[in-house]
Amino acid sequence: MAEAPIEADAGDGTPLPEKDSTTEELPEPKNEQPAPVIKYTGPHVAMNDRYFIDPSKPVPDLDTPSAKAYLAEDTVHINRNLFALICTTDLPTRTNVMASIQNEEIEGLIPLAEWGTMEWPLSKKKSMALIYERPKGGRIIEAIENKSIAINEINLREHILAPLLSGIKSLSSFGHTHRAIRPSNIFFLDESLQTLALGDCATSPFGFDQPMMFETIERSMASPGGRGEGILADDIYALGVTLAVLAVGDSHLGTVSDEELLTLKLDHGSYEAICKNGNLPKPICELFQGLLDDNAKARWGLEEITGWLEGKNQPILKQNPYGHSEVPYNFGDDDFYSTRTLSLYLSRNPETAMQIISDGNLVNWLSKNVKSKNQSNGIVEILKQAALYEDEPQGSDDFIIAKACMILDPQAPISYNGFSFMPDGFSSALAFDYLQHGITERPLEILKLGLPKIWHSLQQTVFPKDVDQNEKYTALSGYLTLRDPGFGYERCLYECNPTMPCQSDMIFKDYVCNIKDLLPALDTASGQIPNNTNPIDRHIAAFIAVHFDPDIQSHLRALANPSEETSTMGMLSLLAFLQWKLKIDPLYGLSSWIGGLLSPAINTYHSRSKRREIEKKIPSLVRNGSLPELFDLIENTSDRKSDAKGFEEATMEYAEAEYEIRELRDTENNRQLIADKQGKQTAAVLSIIIAMIVTSILMIVKLF
Repeated sequence: MAEAPIEADAGDGTPLPEKDSTTEELPEPKNEQPAPVIKYTGPHVAMNDRYFIDPSKPVPDLDTPSAKAYLAEDTVHINRNLFALICTTDLPTRTNVMASIQNEEIEGLIPLAEWGTMEWPLSKKKSMALIYERPKGGRIIEAIENKSIAINEINLREHILAPLLSGIKSLSSFGHTHRAIRPSNIFFLDESLQTLALGDCATSPFGFDQPMMFETIERSMASPGGRGEGILADDIYALGVTLAVLAVGDSHLGTVSDEELLTLKLDHGSYEAICKNGNLPKPICELFQGLLDDNAKARWGLEEITGWLEGKNQPILKQNPYGHSEVPYNFGDDDFYSTRTLSLYLSRNPETAMQIISDGNLVNWLSKNVKSKNQSNGIVEILKQAALYEDEPQGSDDFIIAKACMILDPQAPISYNGFSFMPDGFSSALAFDYLQHGITERPLEILKLGLPKIWHSLQQTVFPKDVDQNEKYTALSGYLTLRDPGFGYERCLYECNPTMPCQSDMIFKDYVCNIKDLLPALDTASGQIPNNTNPIDRHIAAFIAVHFDPDIQSHLRALANPSEETSTMGMLSLLAFLQWKLKIDPLYGLSSWIGGLLSPAINTYHSRSKRREIEKKIPSLVRNGSLPELFDLIENTSDRKSDAKGFEEATMEYAEAEYEIRELRDTENNRQLIADKQGKQTAAVLSIIIAMIVTSILMIVKLF
């Protein structure tokens, strides 16, 4: 690149407008106070016994919207120039991308040296950290602003587009999208400003850090947490907007807000909205028309872009706006010329949306002016179904508005009661909603009402991943119907976001996203948790169910049993199974914690002597830190059989003794009856004899 300095003209001598330094206005975090300035004077933080991060040396020039940058060093190769990004714990990260690109030399991507969780002293809890090679030349927009470089057609083609396209292509070969392509995330790796690379894309969810301008029409309508993984075409669109901003700036947009720019895109197309009045030469115009086509199927792919780089003419298809009408639909002071802008209005204004949907003029406008019988019939059908389900969720205003929006604009995200997401963005939207608000009903209602399936049914083209998504939504709906530990909302959360750390209050600070770290985290927490607390709450149960491969359904059923004895054994059996299967080192704290909870399980033994024997053995086993040994002590098969046999024998002995006692009692009672009878008989005989004697005496007296 040294032989061809980047120059500030369009290739035909026409100066290009300088890029406005305010090109990229990032949204302010919601409900957040300015972070206090923390002066750290402690030691460096180690990662994997090799890398050290210095919390006292921030590198703000390399911050991302969702992660702070700090100086880092490699103790093995001390001359490496590194920096670390410390992620916020309020967002899920993309660990699958980290695993794919670590230590890979990928053209067009900043090299990732290491990643993992670590205790971060500034937040006093564990955080995810990524260690990158430090780009020595800084951001490309800074180089443009300080006039270290300038741009012309040749350099845009060869020295900017080519390496960035290589980065996108390489990441795609790993099965990932970048979803964070913007001018502020492009860096020069060298001080001579010759080698460009895309920056981080793994510290936040897909597209979360992107200003709306760099997202496609559909994905920019969704909330930042629900924009979705997307496909290669979405990265190509972001690349097109990025190149356009680098080439012509965005000063021609003036003070246009995000929502106004979105409306411009809907009414006139992205190319017209972004590149209008850009004074671009024809070859550049062709590039941007191809990259910014709002129809993902018509948008240029890798083959067309490569052909353009090689100087070959590529087809440009004329964009036909969806649902457009020459005659507007009027509501109040607003005129809507397309069903897409109307759908957007309905999703943003639920307080007046029902008035529009119920308006007979809407059906007439769709039928006569938009000439869409499917849409007009769809609105009529919605109203009919709403009347049938008047007192049910399917008849609620939120459901009617969501369905009407999908009919008017099938490509737009699903929007329900302020919860807006692309179907492939439900997972991150669910995580973001939980992290911001806790458990809420909105995502659960979306699944119960089957809105994702309705969205898919309205699509003209079915992709293989659409089938996978439908299967996932079916499974999630099934989990919601079960309220036992290991299911419900929490199960959906971890099924959707397998890289999300466990959200249990007991181990939240430990950033547990690997099943092998769960038991050690509980062991660490044991001294800070009340002794009578169950080590398995709903989050931990769901986390285990998602991340632990062996079948644990029997353990979960026992855990959910209303009997305290059975539930306690279910808890112990599950944790013991984990320690044994994962070969976890001794857990002294956790063993002591659980040992104090085993009374209900111990009391299931009938033998008092056996209970006392077990209670005496528990302290010694706790000192071994082995949950399997504790489980074997409580649930020893031989001891259980012996106890059952002894109980059976004792029961029989008791029954026999009871029988003998009853017999003795019966015999004693019989003897008393016999004695009474004999006594009465004797008394009667004696009475007769005495009477006879008396009578005889009286007769003798009379004779004499």
